[in-house]
Amino acid sequence: MTKLPNDDPDLINFLRQHRQEVPPASPDLEQQILQQVKAWPLSPLRHYSRLRLVLPALAAGLVAAIVGYRAFIPAQPSPAELATLEAFIESNWQGTVSNQHLESDVWHSTDLDTE
Repeated sequence: MTKLPNDDPDLINFLRQHRQEVPPASPDLEQQILQQVKAWPLSPLRHYSRLRLVLPALAAGLVAAIVGYRAFIPAQPSPAELATLEAFIESNWQGTVSNQHLESDVWHSTDLDTE
């Protein structure tokens, strides 16, 4: 132990001279401790203690499932978005069924007329 500068040597000597003797340990102390431990009544594992662990886990799983399910449902489009989508589909549909497609370069290069 390191000495601190404010240690009082007279106090230390006084305490050393007047300290009490440590009583000897009982030879069968270990056996007494073990007997007391064995005699200690064990409380049975209560059923509700397991239930206290299972119920919060089930609740957390249910909340996670609901939040996860809601995250994968797409949001309903607004009326403006629906109008834009409808106009896009109409314009593309008109382009696929009109005569413009028949007059394209692809059809002219595969013409079978050999006069």
